[in-house]
Amino acid sequence: MTIPIEAIYNRNRFPSGPYLLFLLLYTPLGLVIFMLRVFISLQLFVASSILPHNTVIRRVVLRVLYSILGLVVQEEDVDKKDHTCRIITTNHITPFDHLAVSMVMPCVTPSVYDLPSVLSSLLCYRDLGVTQGREALRANARSYLSESSNPPLLLHPEGATTSGELALMKFGSWAFEFNGSVLVAGIRVWRLPLLPVAPSVLGASWVADLCFMFFSPVTVFTIKYIGNMRRGESESAEEFAARVQVASAASLSVKTTNHTVADKVEFMKRLAREAAAAANPMLSPEVHIMAQQVQEVLPHISLDQIKRDLVRTQNVDQTITNFLEGNVPEPIPEPRPATPSPVVSSPTPPQATGTTTHPHTSSPTNSASKSTLETATSLAGSSEANVSLNTAAKSFGKSATERMTSFQTRKAQLIENARRKYIEKHGLQLPRNDC
Repeated sequence: MTIPIEAIYNRNRFPSGPYLLFLLLYTPLGLVIFMLRVFISLQLFVASSILPHNTVIRRVVLRVLYSILGLVVQEEDVDKKDHTCRIITTNHITPFDHLAVSMVMPCVTPSVYDLPSVLSSLLCYRDLGVTQGREALRANARSYLSESSNPPLLLHPEGATTSGELALMKFGSWAFEFNGSVLVAGIRVWRLPLLPVAPSVLGASWVADLCFMFFSPVTVFTIKYIGNMRRGESESAEEFAARVQVASAASLSVKTTNHTVADKVEFMKRLAREAAAAANPMLSPEVHIMAQQVQEVLPHISLDQIKRDLVRTQNVDQTITNFLEGNVPEPIPEPRPATPSPVVSSPTPPQATGTTTHPHTSSPTNSASKSTLETATSLAGSSEANVSLNTAAKSFGKSATERMTSFQTRKAQLIENARRKYIEKHGLQLPRNDC
């Protein structure tokens, strides 16, 4: 069964149910511990700067200081640990996985941050040109590995963090294109069951993860060594990556998936769009599609006005009816004429009954005396009618009958304008009645 991409990430930092009560009770003590660990981290920085690199005393001092900060490291299957390997691969759960590995085995990892050299050395980062592209990363990594005095290179083939509880993302082949054997290891992260604060959540920054690590009583990283694996002579990098992924998943008792870093980025974008649509319904893709359908019939009305009414109605036909009848909370803009030249009096289209209407009958008084049925028939009876796009009333009716007649006339003209626009847009040919 295919595992959905949303199942392999933590989206909530805090627990629910009764565990939330324990978290609230622990919060005052957690804030005190957080402040103390912030000051201790300054001592860690000084010790890392003074002590010589790749020495036993440095590793011991740093391990003690990291433990005080709440980062504890355990090892499993140490007999499979091979110090001769130049490349180490692990799954990826938090931004501090490489620190946990470096405490038990000196290594560096490619830096994705633009940090000063002193800080990069403290955090076991090495600038290998990740931001310059995949080709630059390969070239710099080969150059780095060619120097035997350099510590091993730690790589995360998944390319992004997961919860580490259900499945692994697809391992990228770029981490297995280098010659030599690879030390494969798996990482598990554990926190107190009463305070199960997620070590990393979807979209969180490394600063937030660090703050919650300082806040939590303890964060235990368990490194399980899977062993030395070498790429076969006829085996491609993709096949080798798939084999390492299967071995890592079996060792960690999780499943494998084909989800990649690009899939995670698209998933985060989709969540951002859904959150924006929930905060502002006018940004919803469904509302935008319906608004475009309405604008095809009523092109003179802006999308913003259409979307505001669609948020209320959630129905295309009802919104069209509201604009045609004027049942909208804000005024409807008048349609602009098709040509900038002033509209001159033009002959009125022939009526279905064959009678002729003279131009002077367009005066306000005579217009009001027409019946609504005759006006609608006059506008819809001929496809060649020169219908004016200006549907505003020329005068305000003195009686209720005149105002209702004027409203029905403008409504019929709006419908005919929308009909003519639709016919012109789609190039429809209507049959002519030449009687």
